[in-house]
Amino acid sequence: MELKTLTHNLIVDKALANHPFEQATCWCVFTGAPCAGKTTLLESLAQHGFKWYPEIARVYVEQKLADGENLQIIRAEEGKFQRGLIDAKVALELNADPTETILFDRAMPDSITYYRVAGLDPREVLSKCFHRRYAKVFILDPLPFIADNARTEDEGIVAFLDFWLECDYRALGYDVVRVPVMSISERTQLVLAHIRGLPTR
Repeated sequence: MELKTLTHNLIVDKALANHPFEQATCWCVFTGAPCAGKTTLLESLAQHGFKWYPEIARVYVEQKLADGENLQIIRAEEGKFQRGLIDAKVALELNADPTETILFDRAMPDSITYYRVAGLDPREVLSKCFHRRYAKVFILDPLPFIADNARTEDEGIVAFLDFWLECDYRALGYDVVRVPVMSISERTQLVLAHIRGLPTR
């Protein structure tokens, strides 16, 4: 898919940065384009006592594949797929303790960016992005691209996602922390320095 086809509703109102959130949390979001190393980093951080939740989309796809469904069918209608994840994201956040430091592999605002890719209006999900305010947002710089069963993006989409994920989180008022490409130990220490003081389980 060419980037020129991904220009649907690119602008999110800058006034959103001052929109009130319903509840502050101790949650930390880890996002980025595919092949950014989120899972590896989160597994490393879990060894320091932090609870983490895997990406909803990956859990959904892997369950469908385990049930014998075909990836091409699962992702045939990207708009339908992305809309189908919203209720699961809402449920996950409703069942999570806002006073506990929980690490999330992606969160609701990621849907704004993925709606762009699917050609949907990202304003559909804006209201849901203000139910909870995250304590920290980390965006991992992408590693060399490797496709797998749960990933259908190409390198052009990776660049698009990397750019717009940061733009969209910042538009919602978050100070994004960029995690550069370096060893897992260095990435872990960088994150720990930013979340030190937040309660562990």
